[in-house]
Amino acid sequence: RSSGGYPANIVQAAAPLAVPATEMDPATLAEGTRLVQLGAFDTPDEARAEWTRLLNANPDLLMGKALVVQSAASGGRDFFRLRAAGFATEDETRGLCAQLLKRDATCIPVVHR
Repeated sequence: RSSGGYPANIVQAAAPLAVPATEMDPATLAEGTRLVQLGAFDTPDEARAEWTRLLNANPDLLMGKALVVQSAASGGRDFFRLRAAGFATEDETRGLCAQLLKRDATCIPVVHR
């Protein structure tokens, strides 16, 4: 017997995409590397979870980009920047951010210092 138009032995996958991400150590990035910043989080795990969410929601934009989680401090508070690497030009970073902003995501072009 079938349900919902599918044979009973076929199950539709409802799980999010399991997309492997390349993570880059920020210490290995050359000064001047073009990145986009996708948020700031209290822990590295929160930043990585947001990367997974964004990548699953926007594979057409983020596939092939590398994840960068960079620790920072400001105003006596430690946090972790979620960034993506894999851009050749400033125009590429600006273009990606323009598309992500249209999809209600946070995105700021930045240069690694």
